[in-house]
Amino acid sequence: MKKVLLATTALVLSAGFAAAEVKVDGSANVGLKYNEAGLGYTAARGNFKKAAGWYEIDMNVTGTMESDSGLTFGAQIQLDSDYSSLDQNYDANVFISGAFGTIKVGESNWVASDDFGINDIGFDGIGVDDTAETSMYANSSDSVNDLRWDYSVGAFSTVVSLDTVTEDYGLSVGYDTGVFGAYLAYDYDNETDADATSLLLTGSFGAFSGQLYYATADATDDSYGIYGAYKTGPWTFEAAVADADMATDASYGIGAKYDLGGGATLAGGIGSVEGDTAADFGVTFKF
Repeated sequence: MKKVLLATTALVLSAGFAAAEVKVDGSANVGLKYNEAGLGYTAARGNFKKAAGWYEIDMNVTGTMESDSGLTFGAQIQLDSDYSSLDQNYDANVFISGAFGTIKVGESNWVASDDFGINDIGFDGIGVDDTAETSMYANSSDSVNDLRWDYSVGAFSTVVSLDTVTEDYGLSVGYDTGVFGAYLAYDYDNETDADATSLLLTGSFGAFSGQLYYATADATDDSYGIYGAYKTGPWTFEAAVADADMATDASYGIGAKYDLGGGATLAGGIGSVEGDTAADFGVTFKF
């Protein structure tokens, strides 16, 4: 990922501080989307049309400084905008990193289980993954915690997330060798005394890669999905199938991606999402 360095300043005001810098990076996509049931754009975008344009922009502004003790202190603002709303949104967090991992406090901390969903089909996603992840959260309306700890060493990783107001929390552990990965996550909602558990298995074997996903929650029962991809040259071909106890029908789709180089990808997909035909086609890129 290319990063634009806005400012790098050496702080020499005291011996207690080292270097500080501010960076901007992010990603965006643009294209067309179709859903037989209606795209569900908010009222600000008019009625629920079946086909319409789409864009999404995610930008991160991150400022960091390193103390003489080796600790890194930082703050990040995440700026988001998309076609489904006339509003622009932002979230923020403050963090500290060291040998103990990274501790973040702020509004942009996703619960631990959110890190390990299944891949979707298309440039922005037609929604097959949503069916698979129906049971990812104990309470799907509250999937953000304001305190989070990330730690990794070698192939092992762990995450603890907590909402200090509602006392909801999440836990996850992962082990990824690059060829095989296994991730187990737990999410708890204190208000409803409900929980959810999810498991993701990943594998990469030459040109082939795949994912198996399963989740179970008190409120939504079980959901599951399978994703597979084959890469040849600049092309990646993919397919996914998902279902959930609460879904009216299973979801499935196929798609293709073409690497344009420099962090840009042309992608598209088509399938059925719980009985309704869905498709998209567009470009994604990182900067």
